[in-house]
Amino acid sequence: MHLRLRHAPWALLALTLACATSQQATTPTAPPPPAPTAETPRPPAFRLGTQVKPTSYKVELTVDPEQEGFSGIVEIPLELSEPTRQVWLHGKGLTVKEATLTAGGQSQPARTVTENDTFIGFLLERPVGPGTVTLRVAYQGLALAKETVGLFRQKDGDHWYALTHFQPDDARRAIPCFDEPGFKVPWQLTLRVPASQRAFANAPVESERTGPDGWKTVRFRPTPPLPSEVVAFAVGPFETVDAAPAGQKNTPVRIVVPKGRTAEAAYAVKATPPLLGLLEDYFGIPYPYEKLDVLAIPQPVLFGAMENPGLITYQMPLLLARPEHDTLSRQREFALVQAHELAHQWFGNLVTLAWWDDTWLNESFADWLSLKVTGQWQPSWSMDAERVRDRAQAMRADRLVTTRRIHQPVESEGDILTAFDSSITYAKGNAVLAMFESWVGPERFRDGVRAHMREHSHGNATAANFFQALSGASGTDLTAALTTFLDQPGVPLVTLGLQCTAGAPPKLTLAQRRFLPVGSRGAGTAEQTWQVPVCVRYGTGKQEARACTLLTGRTGELVLTGATTCPEWVVPNADARGYYHAKLEGDLLGRLTRGGAKQLSLTERMGLLGDAQALMASNELPVDEALGVVTSLLPTDDRDLLTGALGMVGSVRREIIPEALRPKYAAFVRRTFGDKARALGLHPRPGEDEDTRLLRPSVIRLVALRGDEPSLLASARELAARWLEDRRAVSPEMVEVVLQLAAVKGDAALHQRLLAEARKTRDPAERGKLFAALGSFRDPALARATTALLLSEDFSTLEILMGLANGMMNEESTREHFYAYVKTHFDALMARIPHEMGGYMPMIGGAFCDATHRQDLEAFFQERAARYPGGPEFLGRALEGVDLCIAQHEALQPGLVRFLSRQ
Repeated sequence: MHLRLRHAPWALLALTLACATSQQATTPTAPPPPAPTAETPRPPAFRLGTQVKPTSYKVELTVDPEQEGFSGIVEIPLELSEPTRQVWLHGKGLTVKEATLTAGGQSQPARTVTENDTFIGFLLERPVGPGTVTLRVAYQGLALAKETVGLFRQKDGDHWYALTHFQPDDARRAIPCFDEPGFKVPWQLTLRVPASQRAFANAPVESERTGPDGWKTVRFRPTPPLPSEVVAFAVGPFETVDAAPAGQKNTPVRIVVPKGRTAEAAYAVKATPPLLGLLEDYFGIPYPYEKLDVLAIPQPVLFGAMENPGLITYQMPLLLARPEHDTLSRQREFALVQAHELAHQWFGNLVTLAWWDDTWLNESFADWLSLKVTGQWQPSWSMDAERVRDRAQAMRADRLVTTRRIHQPVESEGDILTAFDSSITYAKGNAVLAMFESWVGPERFRDGVRAHMREHSHGNATAANFFQALSGASGTDLTAALTTFLDQPGVPLVTLGLQCTAGAPPKLTLAQRRFLPVGSRGAGTAEQTWQVPVCVRYGTGKQEARACTLLTGRTGELVLTGATTCPEWVVPNADARGYYHAKLEGDLLGRLTRGGAKQLSLTERMGLLGDAQALMASNELPVDEALGVVTSLLPTDDRDLLTGALGMVGSVRREIIPEALRPKYAAFVRRTFGDKARALGLHPRPGEDEDTRLLRPSVIRLVALRGDEPSLLASARELAARWLEDRRAVSPEMVEVVLQLAAVKGDAALHQRLLAEARKTRDPAERGKLFAALGSFRDPALARATTALLLSEDFSTLEILMGLANGMMNEESTREHFYAYVKTHFDALMARIPHEMGGYMPMIGGAFCDATHRQDLEAFFQERAARYPGGPEFLGRALEGVDLCIAQHEALQPGLVRFLSRQ
């Protein structure tokens, strides 16, 4: 699964279904199960046992996307290791109508017991087993329109669609099943749907027939062994677009789109087949499934995409775009996400994690490999720079005391949900894998991956199995070193000093501790060590060399045996492959930055900027020196380096800049990036390259907002007015920025016009841009009008909350109002969005920078956050964010004042 934001879905309403449609399958109605008594066996505490195991599933579902109710029949052959009178499955929000268990040709009814809306128990009159039995369950459930997990419904225009999303543990909302990854068996699905609808699932269609009642029965072929979380199906008036057959088996590939959207699939059709072929080459195994459908979900959901074998599902704006409105950034994001989801067809589906505590390996491996194969497909896209950006994202989250470790034991539902942490599970895991791939060599690393896939094909495996395969292929036991990064949180800070002594080769003195920013040191300890692969580059004149060591203790040294003289410069993290921040002692930093750091590669310059930003946050590099690193690397025409510089300058919180010096900070921004902004302009020019088009939005946004450049704001207002009349007036890459800048000082007329367009458009990507603009108005009355939309019947509360939140939380003039509105209407908002999203809601206060708001944030959410999985963890992160800002305000301001006073 690829995450933009991973929110856990909320619990289904505890409703008992009547038959929702006269066309549903008729099954005998059983009397309500008796209430549990002291004699009733209790359900499992969390995990199902292994005494009862499924060997396959046959599922028949009756689904009408226009109806909220659905019905189903599931038959599950079971292997019993001992005599039993009870069988426990997962089930959530389901009403069992009848259940029977057959053993040795004899059937007996099963009495149903449901508890805590997680487990369904089937209790027998007489024991059965050991051996093979079959459980048959007829049941009903709800497909709710406000859900985004289980089986849910969405409307696009005049048409309804029914869709599924089961990862990590929501198959139980649609099918009574063994909803854990270790239970991996074949599935055969049959869908009864209205004759006008189309049905899709993991496997190809085996048969299809339409009855005289106007219903169609679509039976799909049995799948290879699959865990429940990647079983998938969809029903609706979908249309399909064929792509070229892909891979060694000429696998059929289709893009499945809501009605009327076939023209929007052009880029997905182009990108998918070559990416699949490159992944086959990497794994050395053909694509493991019979077909590949890639399906667009019409309305917003809480995930980017999901890797269901044979039926990958996507947020529509990520998969589809009208060609005239498509952007380079959307295309590149799609390619990376598609490579991620396709990588899962092997690493995740063909070989599946044994338990959710290895979620990190599943997701980080797919992220890591997506960069590799996308870079092979499009070498000009600088995927190595993308890797460094991902590493920086991970480090920003990992520096917190409240961060989680990569490998986190999963002992509750909340643990399952927090295991899908984009910064740690995905980005940090990706960076750690990249570091160890570089350490052992790409070829040997790939050999280990291939050995792992062959050994566990169509089965389950653990991270320990993977480490064993890597160690065998590389000839080096990697387990101990990898474990130091997996089983403890935090970022290593490696300090490097240079010693040159006559008669001896020069050497680097090394020391490590946990990196902690100002404000975290009282709550955390820096006394922590890792086994860190440290690789450096060094040189004198035109001569350069590379040296590596594994830093295992608190201190160490690296002898530069290839140096004949004391090096003029040392790059502390060669190619920025190591997962550590580097601090250079003495004048080593000055040596590197002198002359524009021309001896550094692009990724090393980006890494240097990241280290400077981190050391600035810990007050180990004064703000003036850190910002001096930025200016030493400019001017440059490199998009990736400029993007890093923009991010570092933009990271200086407005709150820590004294009011009297804010004009000087704005002048510094204009002086540093203004020439580039003027050269780029707001319009693309004929013949300009892709990097220029991708860079323009970031430069214009920073110079306009942080540089207080009035001409850019005025030009944006003019362009926005033209765009509202003619969508061709603004280049696709610039639409979002232009609308946001126009809104900053926009009036009520502009607000009303943007709102009218949001109500009118059927394009979710365009609607997202309009919501982001509506969240950028700084006029208090217009900000109030915007937040009122959260409870409007005109829009999905989930969609508009995700569109508004970032802009309103991060802007001083609207932050207080947005925070107060959410608090005042908290219960009403939670009634309209997925339940477990409540765990993330404390983050709305994480951008404050004062003790009063910190106290209020903690008081308001202390009890509320505890109601939701992951809530206490996210409240802790939000509070730490406020603490850090308060501490940095005091610690960093003197250096910032020095820097700005010299401007």
